[in-house]
Amino acid sequence: MKKLLSTLIFFTIVLIIVSRLYPDYFEKLYTYSFCDQPMRYRVDTIDSRFNLSRDTVLSDVADAAQIWNSAEGRNLFVYDPKGDLSINLIYDQRQYLTTQISQQEQTVQSEKQSLKPQVAEFQKQSADLSKKISALNAEIEMWNNKGGAPQQEFDKIIQRQQELKTEEGRLNVMAKSLNISASEYNSQVNLLNKNIKNFNNALEERPEEGIFKGPENRIEIYFNNNKPELIHTLAHELGHALGIGHAIYKKAIMYSKTSQTLTLTNEDIAGLKDVCKKHTIFELLQDKLSQIRLKFS
Repeated sequence: MKKLLSTLIFFTIVLIIVSRLYPDYFEKLYTYSFCDQPMRYRVDTIDSRFNLSRDTVLSDVADAAQIWNSAEGRNLFVYDPKGDLSINLIYDQRQYLTTQISQQEQTVQSEKQSLKPQVAEFQKQSADLSKKISALNAEIEMWNNKGGAPQQEFDKIIQRQQELKTEEGRLNVMAKSLNISASEYNSQVNLLNKNIKNFNNALEERPEEGIFKGPENRIEIYFNNNKPELIHTLAHELGHALGIGHAIYKKAIMYSKTSQTLTLTNEDIAGLKDVCKKHTIFELLQDKLSQIRLKFS
């Protein structure tokens, strides 16, 4: 152990001397950046329920990677079927609920649009029937005040009464049908609200739309709401793979909540510059020495 420490200290001293005597040469030969070599990624799992082809996913990942590549002016990410960084689209409860909510919203909206004209027509016909009944009652009252209607008028009144009863019966059937439709509509609304509640509960437990698992060098994406949002999430997790933490600015790619933003902010770029800055081998040796001291202290 003492021999190893002595060797590290010796080389550290040598590097310090070389760096003082030949600074330009030293910088080229003995400095490095974590971004000097591109990170090679592969695409593994793509759950079929996302309805995304492999080519589409590869294209979206390439677009996300290019956001960082363009900012740094070099390839930070390159596709390699045997690359170390694994990218996966995992279909979980939240994506299922998102799909269900979207479908139910369409159903509710469709039923609402269907009910509106039916209700309006029912109200119109009900109002017309009320007017006809009022007019008939007024006529009956008039003939009663005159001591009774002639037989011909009496027969007409009886016929109109029958017609109005038939119309009233038809409107009652229509009302029952509307009640059933309204009940079905309300059931759909209740189901939609239930799924929204379940979705919100699931988000509280796992709010992220994607995650980078450092020890496994693995990215998992859980949502596919739309293309810009998917590319944003991919770019966000690629940023974590580089070593960039969360940003404070809400419009940043590295902000903790997903959006459809596809442009790096100054805060994103500052984070990128920080992880890509040059380090000396001397700094690496210092770090190794610190780790050894901590391990044996």
